[in-house]
Amino acid sequence: MKKKILLVEDEEDMVEIITYVLRENAFEVESVGNLTKMWKILEKEEFDLILLDVGLPDGSGLDALKTLRHRNIESPVIMVTARRSDMDKVLGLELGADDYITKPFNNYELLARIKAVLRRTYEHMQKKKKKNLLKIGNKTLDLDSYTAVDENGERMEFANKEIELLKLFLSNPNKVFTREEILDRIWGEDFFGDFRTVDVHVSKVRSKLGNDVIKTVRGVGYRLGKRDEE
Repeated sequence: MKKKILLVEDEEDMVEIITYVLRENAFEVESVGNLTKMWKILEKEEFDLILLDVGLPDGSGLDALKTLRHRNIESPVIMVTARRSDMDKVLGLELGADDYITKPFNNYELLARIKAVLRRTYEHMQKKKKKNLLKIGNKTLDLDSYTAVDENGERMEFANKEIELLKLFLSNPNKVFTREEILDRIWGEDFFGDFRTVDVHVSKVRSKLGNDVIKTVRGVGYRLGKRDEE
């Protein structure tokens, strides 16, 4: 599947050259000439990478980059600029750019930078995905999709609070939590239920993943039990 790149550039000659080079190298390219159009297209589509010019007719690419990260748009961004100031590059990287390329640039350099950023992004996502996959007994738990699959491919669903309960224990593997602490952490201080709410959810998690996943500490509460990480 082709990688989709959004090119945000107002110089028509540059747009034509970059688009040609990228399409010749099996990338899918959408181009817009200003930030207003960029925001509109990002409302409808996701991109594997954004090439963002610093100087645009309706604003600064650096300010737009800051907004992109504030909105949690995770597409990697390579800033494109005619400026050669090291401070501009540093500022762009500090604001969340994944790389920075200065005009005029060699087409091979642009391709190399794009491929390097995409490779780093892929490796990061794989590590993140692996981190959120846990092997517990004969089941593989996916903390992101709230599901688990056993060795036969049988799938089971988890409720939000069940996953939050597991995440709490996994984040604090050596800590014993009282029922009151668990209620406060997961249901919040304004929750008016009682401790049986915790017991019921612990029981549900155990029924799906085995009794050893959460251990009872008599007279205190619960702690993380035995598990295996992939």
